[in-house]
Amino acid sequence: MNRVYLVASANMEAKVKEVVDGVAAAGLKSATYKPCVNGAEAAAELKAHNSAVLMEKIAADFLKQNFDSVDAVVVEGAVGMSDVMAQKFNDTLATALDAKIYSDSEDADLFCPCRLLHCGKCLAKDLAAEPAERKTSQAMFRAGLLLKASKAKKRIVLPEGSEPRTVQAAKLVIDRGIAVPVLVGKKEEILKVAKEQGVQLPADIEIIEPSAELAEKYVPTLVELRKSKGMTEDQARAALADNVMLGTMMLKMGEVDGLVSGAIHSTADTLRPALQVIKCAPGVKSVSSVFFMCMPGKTYIYGDCAINLNPTAEELAGIAMQCDDTAKAFGLPSRVAMLSYSTMNSGKGPDADLVREATKIVKEARPEMLVDGPLQYDAATVPSVGSLKAPGSTVAGKATVFVFPSLSAGNIGYKAVQRSAQGTIAIGPMLQGLAKPVNDLSRGALVEDIVYTIALTAVQAG
Repeated sequence: MNRVYLVASANMEAKVKEVVDGVAAAGLKSATYKPCVNGAEAAAELKAHNSAVLMEKIAADFLKQNFDSVDAVVVEGAVGMSDVMAQKFNDTLATALDAKIYSDSEDADLFCPCRLLHCGKCLAKDLAAEPAERKTSQAMFRAGLLLKASKAKKRIVLPEGSEPRTVQAAKLVIDRGIAVPVLVGKKEEILKVAKEQGVQLPADIEIIEPSAELAEKYVPTLVELRKSKGMTEDQARAALADNVMLGTMMLKMGEVDGLVSGAIHSTADTLRPALQVIKCAPGVKSVSSVFFMCMPGKTYIYGDCAINLNPTAEELAGIAMQCDDTAKAFGLPSRVAMLSYSTMNSGKGPDADLVREATKIVKEARPEMLVDGPLQYDAATVPSVGSLKAPGSTVAGKATVFVFPSLSAGNIGYKAVQRSAQGTIAIGPMLQGLAKPVNDLSRGALVEDIVYTIALTAVQAG
């Protein structure tokens, strides 16, 4: 059944009741009302060219309604908004919630909410004509991610505590209630950087100052963990002089729930301590990564685009299963396409054979998992191509998770989409397969990137 979501200001109670009555009369399953924006606020946000922020607020509010799906959004015509601005608002909202918009703007070709009591049957007929499949738009994914993270209330250690972008991100994470950041670094230096950035850190923000005394408490555990490699106490002390290793040991000991680093450290410097100390989760043989490819109307998962150079069939199968787990953990639909240059049995060669073998391994290990391959990208995403090249496939034409056969293919693929598909945002890489969450940043990361990576890590830890 169709569901309708109402966006109106708090003083529109009477009109909203009419809308609810009209929707009910149309035989639709349910409707809801939550005041989350008014005309003045919408106009101010749009004039400031900050519609993305407004959409995330509305999407976050929508997610709190616990709807399974939404097919229509009824928007109050915002006072003080020009028709052009109102249309921009409606278009952006339609993309954010992946739904049709019904507005009471006088120039709109759609229905007026105050007349919905009389147009209910028309609305129901219109919605029934084109049933929508629920997709997770960019705004909904980002808003949902922050909402999940804020509910998890996890402690995330930031070993690069005095790095300017990290300091700004920590402040935003606190202000938005996303997580509890734990900064590692000299307190005096961190506060100096904050002042230079114009950032007012809370007086009670947790700052861990590295010292020989602090490191000493982790020495016995680190020596024990690395005894097979012959690590001595002196070597452990030297290793703990690195803030990333120190933060990793804090994670190992359960003092924090996750770690985010990489703004000034290389990927190798971030991952090495994690692989040495945290290690893989039980039953997992290797670590992999994913990017959340947030497009205006949908969100896909791409893996592995950052870690495994040329995975074997068994490793590729493991990556696929990790991606499936990640999709479900983040509330995304999981239909996994094992990508190749050929579809099903149309092409021969060692690369296609490897993907074919990996797909077989996954299907045997997880019979319930929706996975298919080899699939070319068009066969995986375009329904008409999928039905032609892979008839009967449960994945072809409607894949949501894409497993690339090599690091070269994955890295090129995600960057091509990120740079060429207008409005696409790539969130990640997020690491999969570790016993506890550790995530790496690009050294070119923006403050917003760090905030979302902290949120990803908090959700993983949840």
